[in-house]
Amino acid sequence: MDSQQNVNQNAAENSEQAKIPSVYGIVCPKCQKGDLTIVGTKGSKGAAIGMGLALGAVGNLIANASNKDDFSLRPIQYKCKSCGNKFESYPLVAKPEEMLEKPCTVNFHRLSRFVGIAMSQDVWLNGVKVGTVGNGKSITFQTVTKHNTIFVSDQYGVAFKGDFKFEAQEGGTVEVNFKGKFV
Repeated sequence: MDSQQNVNQNAAENSEQAKIPSVYGIVCPKCQKGDLTIVGTKGSKGAAIGMGLALGAVGNLIANASNKDDFSLRPIQYKCKSCGNKFESYPLVAKPEEMLEKPCTVNFHRLSRFVGIAMSQDVWLNGVKVGTVGNGKSITFQTVTKHNTIFVSDQYGVAFKGDFKFEAQEGGTVEVNFKGKFV
């Protein structure tokens, strides 16, 4: 009975590991290069333009208020810096050699600034929305993969310029500061 429980527990752990997202290894389907710019989530630019034209500032506040769901998974739009190709991809599944035995804690700080004071911003880790953070606020989350990419988007999913790539250390802590860009 004990050995069967161990087998079942190991199978459950392996099943959970198979679901861990990673953007490490995503390459352009056209030129096979991995030097990519994150544009945002699928349909984000069109939604931003449409809501802005239709309802102006009130539309932005409505979109902001309705975008509090955490841990969402949507295709991410990329643009290849080498060939200019635009494409979409869901995160890949993390490979076993990329997994950490102990999670690494990420403390994300959105530094206070006047521009966008009333709007929350979404924080994405490895292609998965891990939280929403207000102006001057912080959130904490964990990663269990070695290679990580964080990007920040507005309420529509349009990514701010730049992303933050880091190699997580087992049981470590990473401090990330964002003020319209990573600082």
